[in-house]
Amino acid sequence: MNKFNTADLCDDYKLVVAKPIFKSFGSHTHCYGRIKTVEAIEDNSYVKKLLQEDGSGCVMVVDGKGSEKCALVGDNLAALGAENNWSGIIVNGCIRDSLEINNIGISIKAINLVPNKSEKKDVGKYNLDLNFAGVTFKENQFIYSDPDGIVISSTEISLKWII
Repeated sequence: MNKFNTADLCDDYKLVVAKPIFKSFGSHTHCYGRIKTVEAIEDNSYVKKLLQEDGSGCVMVVDGKGSEKCALVGDNLAALGAENNWSGIIVNGCIRDSLEINNIGISIKAINLVPNKSEKKDVGKYNLDLNFAGVTFKENQFIYSDPDGIVISSTEISLKWII
């Protein structure tokens, strides 16, 4: 994966910057790619379904409406995402199994941690514009995330020049 700095990207491009409300998890510090959106409110069934697909070149953005009642991603789903080539997962909500996730080759950003598992009622929605962290995450736009933050671009940024 090409390394980049969101600070440098902000210096060189006009980007939308998400509010710094996320904590970082996973062994990868960076992720970038085409946005795939999921609304998953206290039920991670749709998150799991999408993670079962090939995520090459994509970052999943999950809107759990900031709920702290249950986790939308745990170590099993993080491992599934890594296995299916997802670059990262951004969660407007909680995750669990953080120590295990920190050993998995994926980048995850989430609001917080909670040990409770989610419901499994097959409820959710795909391909929505999601509004949180002061920005709108739109399906098929491009997202770039590193330890400094998350930025969004309507077009893909070439990272070939970045070391």
